[in-house]
Amino acid sequence: MQHLTDIQLVKRTLQRRGDASLAFAKLYGRYQAKIAAYIAAKVSYNPSLVDDVLQDTFMTAWHKLEQLKEHDKFFPWVVTIARNTAMDVLREKKRVDDISHLLNQEEPETEEELDLGATEKMLVNLDPVDREIVVMKAVLECSFEEISAQLGLALSASKMRYYRALDKVKSEVSL
Repeated sequence: MQHLTDIQLVKRTLQRRGDASLAFAKLYGRYQAKIAAYIAAKVSYNPSLVDDVLQDTFMTAWHKLEQLKEHDKFFPWVVTIARNTAMDVLREKKRVDDISHLLNQEEPETEEELDLGATEKMLVNLDPVDREIVVMKAVLECSFEEISAQLGLALSASKMRYYRALDKVKSEVSL
């Protein structure tokens, strides 16, 4: 099962018998690191949130795999699930933060309180959409066409935002 394509692994998983779990585990192993890095950029590098969103992402993929029309598009499909799941988590976190603030309770962890590496600190300072574009290009190795389609941006806007974000990161490094 080492050298099977995504299409073959998706088809085996859809059979829901025999080695279906093993086939899906292979897909998980193939993409989990990239998806986790993408999620980390979306949820401010909080490891417990990343783990939760990653688990929810692949559970959703497992349960809704029959909805995947083009079996060769498994990876972009999972990225979309990850983005939607991360956005749901962030909306819920914001709601909880708003309630906590109203109740004058202690504020939850902020990005500054997290122990972030240098790269993560630079990315956290970017606009969320720019951060997503940089992660999709640098970590997920998506083309600008794929990024534009995923985020609903014009191709030129994706390129411009990517290069401006890189310039901002580079200027922070030189400080």
